Amino acid sequence: MDDKMLDRAAQRAQQYWFTDGIGELAVGGVFLLVALYFGAQAVLPEDSFLGSMLAPAMLLVFVGAGVIARSLIRTLKERLTYPRTGYVAYRQPDKKRRWITLLFAMGMAMLVSALFASAPASLAWIPAVSGLLIGVYWLYYGHRLGLVRFYVLAALSAIMGTAITLAGLGEARGLPLYSGVIGLALLVSGGFTLRLYLRQPPVRLDEPGESTL
Repeated sequence: MDDKMLDRAAQRAQQYWFTDGIGELAVGGVFLLVALYFGAQAVLPEDSFLGSMLAPAMLLVFVGAGVIARSLIRTLKERLTYPRTGYVAYRQPDKKRRWITLLFAMGMAMLVSALFASAPASLAWIPAVSGLLIGVYWLYYGHRLGLVRFYVLAALSAIMGTAITLAGLGEARGLPLYSGVIGLALLVSGGFTLRLYLRQPPVRLDEPGESTL
């Protein structure tokens, strides 16, 4: 088997994770929760009881949303996907790689926070920065996996983030709007993909058993 065939086989196996749209549905729900959180921050006075509780609850909200989304994806795939088209066990990154990724993400977050703290006016650019970064993420996976809908999501993310910033909505109103629009877009994309997937006759990806990549 030549390199092109190996690359195509690896891409097909990676596409399988996104074939049902369940991941997009779960992540879309997370974006909507984030939109509600930032919307509450914009509406509730900081000196109110609920307003004062939002800042310390941020980590809990974001971590909790991630845990729930991951659990939901696993449950739905076990009930809908694996019985229809089989199970693929993907190779998990080693602990060293996970720690490097985590430290890199924390470092980036600290740099961005320092930038915004030193230049409060730059807070208005958060929707644009978020839209472009998330757009690059989807663009990368769209190219890597050959999924057209990820290109659409990438374009929507970049356009929405930039448009919100140029409209002068600022951080307080811009972040909830951006997160809400992207959340709805993910729900539409995931729901449409899941509908198409469920209408197709069950076809096994491989012979019975696990495949580890």
